[in-house]
Amino acid sequence: MKSRSEEFEEWGTEVIFGRARGFRATMMRLVLRGASWLFKLVVLMRLYLFHSSIARQARLGTLVVSVGNITVGGTGKTPVVELLARTLTERGRKVAILTRGYKSAELDDPQEWKDKDGRQVENLPKIASDGRTRFLSPLYSGDEPFMLAKNLDGVAVLVDKNRIKSGIFAIEHLGCDTLLLDDGMQYLKLAHELDIVLVDCGAPFGTGAMLPRGTMREPKSSLARATYHVLTKCGGKRRTS
Repeated sequence: MKSRSEEFEEWGTEVIFGRARGFRATMMRLVLRGASWLFKLVVLMRLYLFHSSIARQARLGTLVVSVGNITVGGTGKTPVVELLARTLTERGRKVAILTRGYKSAELDDPQEWKDKDGRQVENLPKIASDGRTRFLSPLYSGDEPFMLAKNLDGVAVLVDKNRIKSGIFAIEHLGCDTLLLDDGMQYLKLAHELDIVLVDCGAPFGTGAMLPRGTMREPKSSLARATYHVLTKCGGKRRTS
């Protein structure tokens, strides 16, 4: 049996994608469209604050590469992060992947880590892997971080909403010189040297509307922030239109 919240979430998805019909769905779309304008205003204001340096960005003194997109949903970020981490490692970089660990559970018991002097390190991110050992199951790391930790030898995978904290740990205690932000385009608190933005060829702008009416996190103009654009889900075929 589905809970009411699950049923509402499914109905909300049908509304967003225009599949739900009727008076109630139409009214909900009107409400969501108004909320989308407000969301867009907040997003643009936030971008302005960081671009103008009114809001400060942390700089950790090492290479930070963000892999992200401007829509919600899967655009193939995890395979790109894995390929990039493996390639950089093969070229001699010491890489840490910093991820939120979407829908991961809180730890029953906190992890422990000692520094080079044998002292306990406080305020740890969740350590899915230090590059040699996998410490967490998918329940506590999240499915995608677990897969990355499983597939990548020599690459640390750290899970925390605060990527600055994760990055400092990776640099100071794991000796990392390259930080990969998984789904990091909107994480502006940490400065990115490179922004790799993925674009789904099948639906490059999602539904074409901003959240919550549509699936866009940022307006199309945000693609200009990217250092590189990577087209995904195109099957390697050249498109002429």
